[in-house]
Formats: sequence, structure tokens, C-alpha cells
Amino acid sequence: MRNAQSASVKETFSAKEAAKLAGLSFAMLNYLGRYDIAGPSGSDQRSRGRARRYLYADLLLLRVVGRLLQNGISVLRLRRALEGLRSRQSPDDLLTKRFVVTDGYNIFFQDSGVAELLETGQLTFAFVLELSSLRSEVSMAIKRQAAA
Repeated sequence: MRNAQSASVKETFSAKEAAKLAGLSFAMLNYLGRYDIAGPSGSDQRSRGRARRYLYADLLLLRVVGRLLQNGISVLRLRRALEGLRSRQSPDDLLTKRFVVTDGYNIFFQDSGVAELLETGQLTFAFVLELSSLRSEVSMAIKRQAAA
């Protein structure tokens, strides 16, 4: 009998499930795996006839890749950035970083004001302003001024 935790939390996902959860077509998932851009890490051995198994970190990476592709980042840029990431650190860093930032050409991880260029690991100072909070601050300042 399965315990409650294993029944509610799945550890690995099939290729079909991964494509659906990542918002990609099955053909795109195959393409990304074939060209070593993003592949399964939940399988010990890869061979013909053996099912590919994807972990949560793989799904997250696939979702990020899909979103970057939708926004015009080239497959070649993605491949170079991810190769650089893999050479320096674990792709599981997607689980701990707060933002993936791009200028349309370069791809960065950003966490607490420091952005890391994925391709080379070069660190840069960067910040992101959340406009909704700035709009609220300005509106509050205008109301305070009007009340005074």
C-alpha cells in the first residue's frame, strides 16, 4: 500500500506528461532533448526503448526554455547559456534563483540585485523595479499632499 505522501507527490514524469506540464509540444520536447538543450535527468540510463523520466527541476527548466523561445530568444543562445550553466553549476539552481532576466540576447539569473550571465558566469549589478508598487507609492504621496 502506498503512503499518503507518495500518492500525492510524483517524483518523475513521462515525456508526454513533461511536455504537457511545461507547455511545450511533444515534438519540441524531443527537439530540445535531441540537441542537448534540455533533457530528462530522472532516468539513470538512456537507451532505445527506455522511457525518459523528467524531474521537477527538468519541468521548470523546460517551462523557462519555452517561455524564452516564445519571447524570441534563439535556440542557439539558449544552448550556449545552458552549456555555460552546466559547466559551472547545477541546473537545479533554477529552484533557488528568483528571476530569469534577458535583454533579448543574453540570459541571466538574478537574485537579490546581482545578475549572473548564464553563458560565462559574469556577475553584473542589476535591479528590477516593480511598477505596481511604485504606482501605489505615487498615488499615496498624491493623496497625502492633497490632504495637507
